Amino acid sequence: MGAKDLRRGRAARRRNWLESTVSGVVLATAAIIYAGPVAAQQPHQTPAVSEQTIAFDIPAQDLNAALLTFTNRAGLQVFYDVNLVKGLRSSALKGSFTPAQGLTQLLAGSGMTYRFTGANTVSLEKLPQPAAAAPRVIQLGPVRVEGDSRDILTPKTDSAATDQSHSYAARAATVAGKTAESLRDIPQSVSVITRQQMDDMNAVTVEQVLRQATGITSTPLSPEAGFFYIRGYPAEVQYDGVPSNGGISNVDQFDSAIYDRIEVLRGPAGLLQGAGSNPGGTINLVRKRPHETFGWAGSLMGGSWNNFHGDLDVTGPLNQTGTIRGRVVVSGDDRDFFVDDMHDRRATEYAILEFDLSEKTTLTISGTNEDRRLTGLNFGQSVYNNGQFLNAPRSTYFGVKGTQYYVHEQEAYTSLDHDFGGGWAGRASFAYRNADTHGQSNSLYGPVNLDNSGATLDLAAGPADLQTFTYDTNVLGPINLFGRTHTLLFGANYAYYDYSYFGGDTFYSLANIYNITSPLQSVPLSYGSDSRTVQYGVYGQARISIADPLTVVAGVRLTNYRSKSRSGYPNYGEWDHDPDVNGHFNPTIGIIYDLTHEISLYGSYATIFAPQSGQLVFGGGSVKPRTGDQYEIGAKGTFFNGALNASAALFNLTDRNRAVADPEHGGTIDYYVAAGKVRSRGAEVEVSGEPLPGWNVFAGYTYLETKYLEDPNNLGKTFDREEPRHSFKAWTSYRFGDVDQPGFQVGGGVRVMSETTRGGPWQSAYAVADAQIGYRLNRQWSATLTANNIFDKKYYIRVPSSFFGNYGDPRSFTVTLRKSF
Repeated sequence: MGAKDLRRGRAARRRNWLESTVSGVVLATAAIIYAGPVAAQQPHQTPAVSEQTIAFDIPAQDLNAALLTFTNRAGLQVFYDVNLVKGLRSSALKGSFTPAQGLTQLLAGSGMTYRFTGANTVSLEKLPQPAAAAPRVIQLGPVRVEGDSRDILTPKTDSAATDQSHSYAARAATVAGKTAESLRDIPQSVSVITRQQMDDMNAVTVEQVLRQATGITSTPLSPEAGFFYIRGYPAEVQYDGVPSNGGISNVDQFDSAIYDRIEVLRGPAGLLQGAGSNPGGTINLVRKRPHETFGWAGSLMGGSWNNFHGDLDVTGPLNQTGTIRGRVVVSGDDRDFFVDDMHDRRATEYAILEFDLSEKTTLTISGTNEDRRLTGLNFGQSVYNNGQFLNAPRSTYFGVKGTQYYVHEQEAYTSLDHDFGGGWAGRASFAYRNADTHGQSNSLYGPVNLDNSGATLDLAAGPADLQTFTYDTNVLGPINLFGRTHTLLFGANYAYYDYSYFGGDTFYSLANIYNITSPLQSVPLSYGSDSRTVQYGVYGQARISIADPLTVVAGVRLTNYRSKSRSGYPNYGEWDHDPDVNGHFNPTIGIIYDLTHEISLYGSYATIFAPQSGQLVFGGGSVKPRTGDQYEIGAKGTFFNGALNASAALFNLTDRNRAVADPEHGGTIDYYVAAGKVRSRGAEVEVSGEPLPGWNVFAGYTYLETKYLEDPNNLGKTFDREEPRHSFKAWTSYRFGDVDQPGFQVGGGVRVMSETTRGGPWQSAYAVADAQIGYRLNRQWSATLTANNIFDKKYYIRVPSSFFGNYGDPRSFTVTLRKSF
């Protein structure tokens, strides 16, 4: 198939997808707006609560974990703000009880109470305290009030949701397993950027969110894509906990408005991610789910360089019984940049429906569509031929004017959740993702003479297509052994990845890089490539309760992996197959010790396994896969009834069998041997949440040292010089007065990075500070003025080398009007 036919096929797919998505969005929006208020006005009816007795055996433990087990066993929906129960302990529950009796026993001594709001729905609340006690009051998200149209409920299929918590402290995460686990129950480093923190930072792209995350080095490639590194390696990616081959770097991402939260697991995730994954860490992008009551949120932003953004989020029940729920998010961008002759226009539509097929079964269907047009896509500057930075004015555009680059991206997702009874539940998920791009981009190619001459400009063009199919199915539930309750997880997943493109380049010789007058012209295509990987495997994990303070989390995975590639133009050639991997065994183990009700200590061991594609060995075959392991120890705490999370960790990661050039067999063909070894080690500290009433804070520090331990050319050198050895990131906001009353709020943030390089000159350490002031009209409405890079620090967010380099944004201002749930 030629490039022209390929583009026609893609255009047809785009039209079909756009028509179906827009129709679905319009219909779903209308249905939600119509049905939401009607449902809210229905008189509340409370059927008789079940008096049937059920056998329970739940040991005393973290209250949130106990409630998850209890609700599965009792068949109840228990709604609560998990921040209220963080750090609390449950009482043991053993014997036969009615649901009401069992919940009473479980909550005994915890300081929590409950009331039924329906036959199978319960709301948890704090027990009132005597006035004389003068307790410390922390303003958290609102508790559900029966019959109140402002009811705030956790989405039924996502108990870790953050979009109504109004907090930086996540109650749980799903990136390390298939269900929501409290951060203290995960024996690895985990961060969660909540919806509230994303909103406060005005972060509208995934890159902007991850730029602020602990332990992540984010270097943007375009307005919607970037490179993301964790502990020395490119980050992997999950969508709603389902792993996707290929990673997250250099992949266009949707507007962050569609996500409830972004979770980051630092360290190997081979148990769920499988073979071929990089060991540094995994990013889980979690989509928003429908609420059980009607509500809407949105924002309007305007700022420097004609930067405008808006989004609308509508959710609620679609029938009077609430068994069908929907949510629609639409957003749009229209912006210039501090770089001349660049413009970006983007529109995103996301719609999701949940159907309760029965009391125990829920079907979820969602679709996302995004279209972008980037005028003047430019990858920035290079360096002088003496190895020094150009130090060009930040507004300089290095390219041919008027180039156009188009991105059309779609995603379809469906899942089926079922409660099997006895605390056992399962989920089957399927996702399809496609990113179709075409157009032209500019970049300086190679070093520049000191008189600004002798440079080469690369005008590149060509269509590219990325397709992924992912599937995951799992079951999870408790078992009773030796007088204690343990949890088992079994699952299987499949991931297909295909990236194909045709490309071409037109090179211009520049007499002066600051006077580029080359005309815009079409670029003939001259090469192409197609790479495809398929991975499938089974996994299992056991959470074993050894004693009340001691838990062991052990897992194992068996993986099969296939990889092949081909190249050529106008038609691809034959496939080149890498050696298959069959039944590879990956074990992991972690230990958690509850030191107090607020603090736990942990240690973990995880293995690494990654096939090395295309690295030929003399005599035939490819280099054997990379292997390795990571050891991590740390401490985690939840304080002030869960309003504040804190963690600290030390890690040591070793990556073995890395491909290096074969010293004995050089020539026209490159041969390799598995003789490389790299070590990544360091420390991380993070705090997030509300240490004082009205004060939200996030702060994270990372120390990272990467080093070649075995390598013929780089022995003893730094392995990853693009990640800083020291990084500190913080964002905070403080609210004056009660959240329901008008009042001012202030905030701001800072990012501090030590020196880095990308193979050219080194950038010195730098700090970028932001500031914000706002006025709150009530709990839902607020307006803010944000000054980013308030001291106008000149720095590179992607340090230039012989190819590509970009400045960070100069000082800019953004005015935001926001309505939250």
